[in-house]
Amino acid sequence: MSFPDEDRVTAPVEIPAEFRQRRSASVEVAGAALPSARSSKKRDVASIPIAIVFGLAFGWDLFEALSNLVGLMNYAAAAGYRLNSFAWIVLGTAIVMPPLCYAIALWVGRRRGPARLAVVLFAALGVSACASLTLEALVR
Repeated sequence: MSFPDEDRVTAPVEIPAEFRQRRSASVEVAGAALPSARSSKKRDVASIPIAIVFGLAFGWDLFEALSNLVGLMNYAAAAGYRLNSFAWIVLGTAIVMPPLCYAIALWVGRRRGPARLAVVLFAALGVSACASLTLEALVR
């Protein structure tokens, strides 16, 4: 299909039929298995109980932080003192850490499977517990 006055480089080239793209919008790759919408829904449903169980663990960590605040305020009041600004900063940080770690872990693990979500939440629970123990040691 070349014309005598055209250059071979700029002449239009006809693509053979076996290399033409099909009319569908997706390209099929041999051996590739794309996850179906059904398996994605199963994965999301399986992640909910894991998030709830770890939410209870993070809630317990938050309860410990709040009870430390109340206990230290009562202890300081019984001794006739008030908590200083350093104690408020440390105890406030201990209260903020569990919900923050839980939210970040859910955000990081939101598109992964249930096992990976559990690993991310477990790591975040470890970070939260380590930070709360460190902060508690600073106050006492």
